[in-house]
Amino acid sequence: MRHMEAVPFPETDERFGIRSRFPLGANDAAEVVVLTGDTTLDSLPLDHTRLDAWCGLSKTSPDAFLGVMVDGDLSVADRITNLEWDFGPFLLVRGDVRVRNLATAGSEILVEGDLHVAQTLAGVYNHGRTVVKGDARAEVVVTEQHLTEFHGRLTAELCTAGNFLRIADPARVQVGGWAGYVCDLEGRLLPDVGSRSTRALRALDPDFWDLDGGAILTAMKAGRSLLRTADRQTRAPRSPADAVREVLRLAGCREHDRWDDGFVVDPGRDDEPYEVYFCEADEPDEPGTPGTPGTPGAPETLDPATELTRYTKALAAAGYGVRVDPVDVDVLWVRSVAG
Repeated sequence: MRHMEAVPFPETDERFGIRSRFPLGANDAAEVVVLTGDTTLDSLPLDHTRLDAWCGLSKTSPDAFLGVMVDGDLSVADRITNLEWDFGPFLLVRGDVRVRNLATAGSEILVEGDLHVAQTLAGVYNHGRTVVKGDARAEVVVTEQHLTEFHGRLTAELCTAGNFLRIADPARVQVGGWAGYVCDLEGRLLPDVGSRSTRALRALDPDFWDLDGGAILTAMKAGRSLLRTADRQTRAPRSPADAVREVLRLAGCREHDRWDDGFVVDPGRDDEPYEVYFCEADEPDEPGTPGTPGTPGAPETLDPATELTRYTKALAAAGYGVRVDPVDVDVLWVRSVAG
């Protein structure tokens, strides 16, 4: 149960110091949705157009509600979302927050307690700000453009920073993988936290490697984790071209992606053979970056000619017909036994 009411902004400011927490230019006629005590919700839409309809409260002002104030803990079964890119209602929670997914673009969010996000915490636009005063935990933290501050402990499997993530104490950070730079609360780069490489994004399902805000929001609506799953890695081939890729993977051949050199399989048209070739990385890391070939514990540097020989042997052993493209010796033509 929750006690929810529309409270004039001046009264809310007097009780909770709203102006001291958010850069608001609100007039005194504006109103705030105030939830008193520990609150449990199915979802919370932080958009001016949707918040009014969601709360169902009567207003004395024609203006949209200025924000949401929770005087207690907040538990949201599904998601908190702000989809109005340039602006949105503020959210102030004086206690802890537990939510499945949280995405914000233009809203200002302040959590004075701890924040526990079961899946993804995402800032998807360069307006607004999210501040967590207590400890924070999430599977994935995406702060590609949205300023996000963590004043307490931060625990996550993956964080993408892009210079917009700020932390108070590097010693209280437990993150499995970083993509991007991290700053202190004053905006100064922290040399020992974060990474200039984005290869940690491999932990994500490839659908999200581009960190597209629309794709992330769609995943949140479906309750889908952004992390790559074992099912994605081991599922049965979906097409003949996938079967070729699987043969090469099982043979220990490295597949090409944004960060590393490896094989590429291009399906042929109609009865044309597949083309298999070696390709260099699209976004290779700078030499010496941890994880790149040649650094301790990293994969070995690949030789294109040697790799083509490996592809030929593996595919022939699997029953495929393989021959060199008569026009381009760096390309293999591959056909199934039936082809």
